[in-house]
Amino acid sequence: MRKIKNFRINLRQREILRLLKATGAVSEITPQLEQAVSQEVQRLSKTLAPAALYDSLPKDKLPPEIASVLPPASIASTIFLTTVNETLDTEVKEAQRRQEAILSQILHCLALEALEQTANFIGRLLAEEARQESCELLERMPLPQQTHQSVFTLLPGDKIGVHLTGTSSMQPLYSSCGIIPWSPVKKKTK
Repeated sequence: MRKIKNFRINLRQREILRLLKATGAVSEITPQLEQAVSQEVQRLSKTLAPAALYDSLPKDKLPPEIASVLPPASIASTIFLTTVNETLDTEVKEAQRRQEAILSQILHCLALEALEQTANFIGRLLAEEARQESCELLERMPLPQQTHQSVFTLLPGDKIGVHLTGTSSMQPLYSSCGIIPWSPVKKKTK
């Protein structure tokens, strides 16, 4: 198992704007909205504390409920648990309490982008490891909530400040877990 804390991620303003539009929070992207997103990205980039736990295991060492979601071609996989800390949870709740709907949506989309960039960072680290094992990484997949208990058995979430509630939801809210399947590299034919 590997733990990584407080690494730098680059928040993509364009992606946050796309998420705002995709969630229906805004109908159009205005210069004022772009400015507000830019300000929040600059302000929160310094306070975000992304953290991740991950471990790579052969397919036969995975709990059955996790192994069942893997594609048949996979021989191993990496299970990961990520968070961007409780700061964004608090920020979103405070904006909602003050009835600042747009700001709360900006912060929500910023948190989603931060989680995405955290998972992408893990993928970049694993790509080299997979190449050394003559494997390639398949598409990253989220794990369903009913597998969270098994994930926490494999990865002690408390090491990065993540825990499960009684309903198997993760806290802090902006935490996620997923799996990245590994497959042998296909030999090129002439």
